[in-house]
Amino acid sequence: MLDLNRLRIFRSVVASGSVNDTARLLGYTPSTVSQHLHTLEREVGFPLVERVGRGIRPTAAGHSLAAASAPVLEAMAELEAQARDLRHGASTRLTVRSFASAAYTWMPAVARTLRVEYPEIAFELSINEADTSEAAGQADIEVHTELPSDPVVVPSAYARIELATDDFLVALPPDHPKAGADTIDLAEFAQDDWVQYDFRDPMANRLYEQACAQAGFTPRLAARAQDHVTGLAFVAAGVGIALVPQLALRWSGFDVAYVRPINPTPQRRIVALVRDSVRNNAAAMRAVGVLAELGRKLQR
Repeated sequence: MLDLNRLRIFRSVVASGSVNDTARLLGYTPSTVSQHLHTLEREVGFPLVERVGRGIRPTAAGHSLAAASAPVLEAMAELEAQARDLRHGASTRLTVRSFASAAYTWMPAVARTLRVEYPEIAFELSINEADTSEAAGQADIEVHTELPSDPVVVPSAYARIELATDDFLVALPPDHPKAGADTIDLAEFAQDDWVQYDFRDPMANRLYEQACAQAGFTPRLAARAQDHVTGLAFVAAGVGIALVPQLALRWSGFDVAYVRPINPTPQRRIVALVRDSVRNNAAAMRAVGVLAELGRKLQR
């Protein structure tokens, strides 16, 4: 592999046409520059310069090598600059992954804050296909949910920050007999038809099944929906009732009533996983700060 520093020195010699001028520009002695040229010639296996009187000039092959090395040296300079920026916590892009309800409810506020305070940062958001911390490792900041009964899993090279505890409510059609109540034992809904709001999410399924089992019944399914929007639309249409995370209510415009179940009150934890390499990045930590504040508001 060719030595990049020797290529830089050789390109300077080609540009200036002089070993002495190159030595003066780069802060070397002329003998050091000549030594680098001779070593580079041995590495490539052909002459790079030829003597003309008391000076030198590049050979045709030397000119070709100098021209071909330009994009390589430019790319290396860009890489070194990016590495320097990352070392000092600077970047022009912040990548974030989130589950759907946090993406819709929280991420606009995060993006707006960064747009105002860090306008040079491009905010890049994607939605988790599988909302488990085991699936983390693809973004600078990842927002996931956990079941309180599950062991905590923190991926390698990430730090875990708890943001909130998200209670689940029972969503009811507005004409349901229990609409308007404050809290009700979950067992009181044993005879209702149910809508499973996010049946492709294993964690949501386990939470729903565990809560109903703790209340002493197996829910009678009337419909299954892949997402919150469709699930709440089914509830509003009178198809059945559903367990819905409180966070999802912030962006729901459906005509639906909500009551808080007790015995049990199903819950999930919301956590941020922050890549170690961005923990000195001011914009990244500002984003985490906004998420933490939104998490505190959720629990008020």
